[in-house]
Amino acid sequence: MSSCVLLTVLFALPLALGEREEAQMLCAGREFRLPVYSTSRTVTFTPNDDGPRRILLDKTIVKDPRFEWTRDKMLVLREVTHSDEGLYAIKLFSGFTYEAVRLTISECIKSYRRNYGDIFEHHLPENGFLLEFSPRGAPPEAMPVVLWNRTDPVTSDAGRGRLLRGGRFWVAERVTQADQGNYTVRDSGGEVLSRNTLTVRGEQRWKMT
Repeated sequence: MSSCVLLTVLFALPLALGEREEAQMLCAGREFRLPVYSTSRTVTFTPNDDGPRRILLDKTIVKDPRFEWTRDKMLVLREVTHSDEGLYAIKLFSGFTYEAVRLTISECIKSYRRNYGDIFEHHLPENGFLLEFSPRGAPPEAMPVVLWNRTDPVTSDAGRGRLLRGGRFWVAERVTQADQGNYTVRDSGGEVLSRNTLTVRGEQRWKMT
C-alpha cells in the first residue's frame, strides 16, 4: 500500500467511525436533554472530578433514576447540578463512541427588580433542600438566613415568606429594601442549584435626626 493511500485511510478513519464531541453549558437547575435517536445504543457518563465512568442508558433501560427516557428517544435530566459536569458518550452496539457531549454547569445568577410593595416569587426545584438569603451589604463572613427548609417547610429563621402553588414557590409579599440581596437554593448535599439577586426600587424612607 502506497504512503498516499495509507494517509488517506488514517485521516478518514475518525469520520468513518462517526465520532464527534460537542461542548454544552447549562445553568444549574436547568434541564439537560441528550438526543440518542436509537433504541440500540448505550450512554455512559464520566464525571469531571475523576470519578468512575458509569452507564446511564443501556438500549432503553435507564440505569440512573435521576434520568428519564422519552418516547422521542431523548435522555433527559430535569435539573442539573455541578456534579453532572463531565463527558456523556453515546456508544454504538459495536462499542465505538458515536457522539459525545461535554457538559459544563454554571451558577448563572439571575437579577430581579421589583418595586417597593410588590410580590417576589422564588421557584423551589424538586431537588431543592434549602433557600438561603444573604442581605445586601452583609459582611462576607455573615451566615445566610434560612428562608425555607424542606424538612420543616413551615419554619423560617427570618419569619418571612410563605409557600404557594403546591409548595413549588416561596413568596415574599410587599417587598422592601430589607429584601434586597442574594437568594440561594441548595440541595441536600449543600450544592448550589440556583442563585438569584433581588433589587427593590422606590419608597425608601429615612429617619430625620
